[in-house]
Amino acid sequence: MDASKAKQKRKSYTIKDKLAVIAEHEEGVSGSGFHALGIKHDVAPGTLRGWWNDRQKLHEASKDRQVATRTARRLGGGGRGPEHGEMEERLHAWILDRNAKGLRVKDSYIRLQAQNIYRKLHGPDAPKFDSSTGWLARFKKRKQLVSRQQTTTRTLPTDAAETCQDFIQRVQQLIATHNIQPRNIINMDQVPRYFETNLRPRLRREARVKFYCGRAEQVTTGSQLPSLSPRTVRCSLRTFSFRS
Repeated sequence: MDASKAKQKRKSYTIKDKLAVIAEHEEGVSGSGFHALGIKHDVAPGTLRGWWNDRQKLHEASKDRQVATRTARRLGGGGRGPEHGEMEERLHAWILDRNAKGLRVKDSYIRLQAQNIYRKLHGPDAPKFDSSTGWLARFKKRKQLVSRQQTTTRTLPTDAAETCQDFIQRVQQLIATHNIQPRNIINMDQVPRYFETNLRPRLRREARVKFYCGRAEQVTTGSQLPSLSPRTVRCSLRTFSFRS
């Protein structure tokens, strides 16, 4: 191949340019055929013939304000398809199947499955397919896929109302039994009694809490929640509770 041709860059044409070129075409007129126009505009005759066949679509696209911009280059669906089209179609079907079954589809799973499908299609001796993060991003964009992490929210137990009522009554009993003065009572608002935590494995931390009730003081360690006395408060990662 000639070195000059090897270095030649591909040229891109706007929809407006394409319409202007094919407007010069007249069948059977010397100098207006695809071959002559190709030489004049440095475009392959086959490319011009394709523009001519799509002239109606090009005219319609030129009337669409969202398409007919100075930088619009091609019709919808134009351009080269993905290099590994069949593999990506099978991979997309695999992802949809897992989603339908409620199974997790992590990016690492997708990349590994892409390599497995590629080997099944082309055999073990085929050139290596690099399922890079860049390829994955383009694949997800082509298939309109978005990775979303499942989130958890705080929820209340079914007996929340009874628990709150029981808590209020027991606090009132404590105040009356020990003659606790209002100046010695504090209010800690918005302290959840129950957290729905992320299900991922985590290191648990032990909490130590000092609780003052009149002149009594007790330090407790909260890893489990056995039966507690009214003077005792035990704390864990998940539950704050008062028990008698």
